[in-house]
Amino acid sequence: MLASFRAGPDASPVRRSPLSSSLFALPLLCLPLLLTSCVSPQIISKITITGGKVVPFTFGSKGAEPGRANGYEVKTAVYLPSEDGQEIRYQFSFSAPAGAALTRVQVSDVTEEAAAVPLVNDAAPKLEAGIWKGTSEPQRAGDEHLAWVYTITTSMRIYHFVLTDTAGKTTEIYHVTAYPDFVKSLTRKKWGANY
Repeated sequence: MLASFRAGPDASPVRRSPLSSSLFALPLLCLPLLLTSCVSPQIISKITITGGKVVPFTFGSKGAEPGRANGYEVKTAVYLPSEDGQEIRYQFSFSAPAGAALTRVQVSDVTEEAAAVPLVNDAAPKLEAGIWKGTSEPQRAGDEHLAWVYTITTSMRIYHFVLTDTAGKTTEIYHVTAYPDFVKSLTRKKWGANY
């Protein structure tokens, strides 16, 4: 049993029960549990891509984690409509580790199991402040590879980056981007669809 003392002329020990000490300690013991319960869980989802290959992707509270490998990290993987809305271009970027020098960057859409769709083939990539940026050739409304834009659900597109450095080493990165239907709806309306 713990005892504490009062100061003063008639000081006598004050007894505390073990229960009162436990009640004070209980919140301190539970604090780590409370703090970890605030963290969103990460979910690993295995997605089948072109050729039947299964690739794991990590999803957290903010969506899919960016694609990463060997110090490279995807920063951008989106499509942007042209001014008239009849074409789209894909825009990509990634950060590179210090001292990286690349001789080629290839980006393909590998979402469909049947065939990959090449989007960027940069044979003279430049890193500016450690960032590479690339844009695809335009794709017109009605292109068979854009059929997914006509679906009325969120679409997940998987992009495969193949980076070749000056030493001949190849780094492969898989990145998933979600396109909510409201984004696709704006594109569809420019293409003449009413949904």
